[in-house]
Amino acid sequence: MKVIIYAPVDVFYYSYYIEGFYRLYGKKNIKFSTSEFPAFPERVLAAIIKEGATEKRIIIDALDTSAIFGNPMEWSDVYGKVNYNEKKIPNQFQNQIIALGPGFGIKLWSFPQTLQLALTNYIKSRNRIYLKKYFFTSYWRQYKRLPLSDYKKSIPQKAFIFFLSSLWKNESKTNERRANFIIACKELNRVNFEGGFAPRSDNMDLGYKELIYKRIPLNKYLDKIKKSILVFNTPAVQDCHGWKLPEFLLLGKAVISTTHVNDLATPLEHGVHLHYVGDSKEEIKVGILKVLENPEYRKNLEQNSMEYFSKNLAPQVVVKRLIDHPGIK
Repeated sequence: MKVIIYAPVDVFYYSYYIEGFYRLYGKKNIKFSTSEFPAFPERVLAAIIKEGATEKRIIIDALDTSAIFGNPMEWSDVYGKVNYNEKKIPNQFQNQIIALGPGFGIKLWSFPQTLQLALTNYIKSRNRIYLKKYFFTSYWRQYKRLPLSDYKKSIPQKAFIFFLSSLWKNESKTNERRANFIIACKELNRVNFEGGFAPRSDNMDLGYKELIYKRIPLNKYLDKIKKSILVFNTPAVQDCHGWKLPEFLLLGKAVISTTHVNDLATPLEHGVHLHYVGDSKEEIKVGILKVLENPEYRKNLEQNSMEYFSKNLAPQVVVKRLIDHPGIK
């Protein structure tokens, strides 16, 4: 068995799925190349799985939008879409394009390994890289993430809630829902809340000046999330699932979430895997109190969220779902 990954791949955005290939096939059986691929957009992961005389062509599309890339789809046997929306999939491709569910950026390689791979993959694919600065930046951003092994469940602190998120210029609904959660937490006397919006690089507050918190290192962010008694999720850029949701599920958190716009491979159930709420501050507040005032309910959500991740979103599970899918062109 051999896996060939298209060398210009954005390793920051697709590190999670590369990890899935590593876990299934072992690092020694994974190589990066361009020789067997047509020119693809850099923002998809293309892979060829070879076993004996047979091969399978796979595309993983982890972009925020629910749009589909035509050329990769035509090339592939199966096209895995993170932000899959059944309503936007042409009927003739319904059996070829499948929902994957969300992943998130992780650290795969040490600094020397990152540097070596960046240079060798650049040499292999330099004629197909349109944004050379972004290509190298993606390797650095991958290195600055945390390895998957750091995402372990820990006992939360009673009544402590931590939340930190980006403030998006063109995502008013996302900003509003997140603001409603922050304000709801601040208004509940029994909650010890910390967090808010991370400052934007352009220093714009977009009307949320009083809710701006500060930037903190990723390892400290993760530690505070682990201590939080519950967490909040909502669709993000272009209604994407975002990275927070799979992180929260892997950590075994009690998740309060607004409804998803895009489809999941396996639906999350209200009251089982997470607790769904409406968009308003008052509806969110009711959800917070439901989790806080019912310890057994919270513990069930925590246990079930971890099980959901293990069965549906672990990197090797997602990649195997693609490989096992027959694909019909």
